[in-house]
Amino acid sequence: MKGVVTIVGLLILTVIMPLSAAELPPVKELMVVGSGEILEGDVGKARQDAILNGLKEAVRISLLEFIPSFMLEENAIALDMEIFRRVTQYVQTFKILSETGKAEEHEVLLQVQIDLHKLRDSLSAMGLLEGKGVQEEALRIRMILTEVSRYPWYREFEDFLREDLDFIKGVRLRSVMTGEFTMDIELVGDIQSLLDALATKEFEGFFLEINQALEDQVMVLFRPRETSGS
Repeated sequence: MKGVVTIVGLLILTVIMPLSAAELPPVKELMVVGSGEILEGDVGKARQDAILNGLKEAVRISLLEFIPSFMLEENAIALDMEIFRRVTQYVQTFKILSETGKAEEHEVLLQVQIDLHKLRDSLSAMGLLEGKGVQEEALRIRMILTEVSRYPWYREFEDFLREDLDFIKGVRLRSVMTGEFTMDIELVGDIQSLLDALATKEFEGFFLEINQALEDQVMVLFRPRETSGS
């Protein structure tokens, strides 16, 4: 899957607060990317898989309105059985904004509306809304990524956040637009820990250039190593 991202990362600091029933909107609207592998030249099947995978990603993101990311991992099998295998029942509407066929896979950009009330009811029936243990001191940072020239760079960056930084408790892709990805990051501590990690991390095909860092804002660019001269 090839795509675009960069970081002109605007970080907005807020305390994570669970949504009450009164505050819960009827739907969550977001944009997501889905991809499907083309096997034996079957583009139609790959397109269907891409759409389904995009809908699953929209539901996965919406689940994080209710439970932290570690609970998605701990309950992966149960969530797959009870929610992801019947994912369309949580999709109120969706629209294909664009699609691209590659040699090996098909990619779609979807605008999706997720029924949050149905999703909450399913989580409640599974017993996952009780004692979810979100720490009050955890912070949610919104990071807007733009103009990264390769989608694999975004995946590598997200994997770094998820797997290498112990103070980060959750990462989710909130929305996707052409050339722009918006992420929500949950962390314990302060922004400086994240800035230090970004400044020192070395990636194979690109590096991060931090142009500006304030208490609640960071400006970063993805630079390809092959043209950097470094």
